Amino acid sequence: MPDVIAIFKALSDPTRLAVYNCIRCCGPTCGYSTDSGQCCGSCDGTAICAIRCQVPCAPSTLTHHLNELRDAGLIETEKRGRVVYCKVKPDALGAIATFVSGK
Repeated sequence: MPDVIAIFKALSDPTRLAVYNCIRCCGPTCGYSTDSGQCCGSCDGTAICAIRCQVPCAPSTLTHHLNELRDAGLIETEKRGRVVYCKVKPDALGAIATFVSGK
């Protein structure tokens, strides 16, 4: 089971939360809004370049946030050719749900 403390710590940063929501919602393909946090659907990964377009920050800052999310067990990355894709790990979401529900 993923470490719930590490998950909450990783999601406590507003920029990191925006990055996570962008990954969760497939970036620009679903109309994700960084202002409202609203999005739809899921996909087979979000390219890092799409995240950079949606969450304005320096490339080194984005790399730092992605590493924090990956270390917390929230996302996984996969290189396909020259492009790196990120996607949410469902077991981390399950750990959060179990913690919140108290079961």
